[in-house]
Amino acid sequence: MSYYFLEDIIPLTTTTPPLEFPLKALPDSIREYADYVAKTVQVHPDMPAALSLSTLAACAQGKTRIGITPEWCEELNLYISVVAEPGERKSAVFSALTQPINKYVDDYNLAHAKEICAYRNKLAKLEAQKNALIANNADDTKIDKIQSEISKLKENPKNEMRLITTDCTAEAVASIMALNNDKIALLYDEGMFDVMGGLYNNGKANINIYLSSYDGYPISIDRKNSGSIKLNRPLITFGICCQPSVITDFVGDKRFIGKGLTQRFLYCQPPSLCGKRTLSTSAADSRVKENYCTIINKLLDLPDSNNILTLSPAAFETFVKYYDEIEYKIGQQGKYSINRTFLSKLPGKTARICGLIHLCEHSISEPVGVQTVENAIQIARYFDNQNEIIFNTSSDLTVAEYTADRIIANARKDKCTSYRSRDIKRFCQKYSGKEIDEALIILEEHKYIGFQADDKSKPNRKYGIYNINPKLIYDKS
Repeated sequence: MSYYFLEDIIPLTTTTPPLEFPLKALPDSIREYADYVAKTVQVHPDMPAALSLSTLAACAQGKTRIGITPEWCEELNLYISVVAEPGERKSAVFSALTQPINKYVDDYNLAHAKEICAYRNKLAKLEAQKNALIANNADDTKIDKIQSEISKLKENPKNEMRLITTDCTAEAVASIMALNNDKIALLYDEGMFDVMGGLYNNGKANINIYLSSYDGYPISIDRKNSGSIKLNRPLITFGICCQPSVITDFVGDKRFIGKGLTQRFLYCQPPSLCGKRTLSTSAADSRVKENYCTIINKLLDLPDSNNILTLSPAAFETFVKYYDEIEYKIGQQGKYSINRTFLSKLPGKTARICGLIHLCEHSISEPVGVQTVENAIQIARYFDNQNEIIFNTSSDLTVAEYTADRIIANARKDKCTSYRSRDIKRFCQKYSGKEIDEALIILEEHKYIGFQADDKSKPNRKYGIYNINPKLIYDKS
């Protein structure tokens, strides 16, 4: 047996049982409301619990950041996707969670209606004056003076507040953000992955806005017909639902995986209660709803800032231990593993959850405590578990499992311990040659096979053999 096969085979899919969302890790008001929504809407608690983090992020993004080290800070927005079949009452959950946000927006816009209208009218008047001067070939000094007034007015815009949007293109998202302090929350019960994939753009994916808006990196968007948009600190929060078939396509789409969009999401697939539900006649619990609304309003009232939350010394030590644990787990993954790239972002997501939990009950000036970090880690472990379950259904692993089964079956039949790439593709004709090449890389990472080049100085995979781990051939258990 070669040295390569001294390492244990790493199963392609895990059999880790699904965890339940750790409700006790949420702040009391959020936990009670998530539990209340679950009981009244008749859904599994995982759904409102996971999406409650999105609503908190929608309110808190841009208000502060959380610092882990002097060089490492995280924004407080989150990308969360809940996987559920039709009929799982997703709309009712979204309605319950976003109701106080929508009320806050309506109240703000009503209170500032005259101010907003006056700003629009003055801007339109100045634009009309400028255009008239240009049309009449007026002196440049007059035109520059009007333009200066326009620029000064735009320095302090008065627009209608908009915190949530649903089904729209990347270009529309950018336009909405430009009018709302560079922020928006995409909270939608029907998902957006098909739009990201180019549903309204002839199949061309346009995801740069989603990549930049995860970390608040500045982005400039130039458009032919409507000028340019510059976002200095773009932030997007996702809280979306999609069907299992859609999430399978998303996590298997190389356009999204290669740029890291897939790995930015936290996934949740709650158990279905269909067939087990009863007609709830429980009276509304005003106390629970009021406490939830109080938290939402508190976060929304915070001003946008570049302030940074800090960890207490004990909280930092707790985070370091968790970070080391994740690093060790990353080391067990192959370099082409999607799960590895998900894990590399998990500590940052954990820090974001820390910040959101902290702000529910504390101020920005107070350091984040040990219990908050421990609670965030519990939630992160839940999402880590859910991620493994989601990615076990990815198309790449499906091809790899098929390829492994065919290699093992033929090796036992032929009493053979190695094959060339062309031989493997011959008995794996269900998939394309490119798909098989990618599957062979995955199988090599999981110690099913080991590549041996004909010429070690030129390790071209077309010219060499794939040795099969003897354990797969002779161990039929």
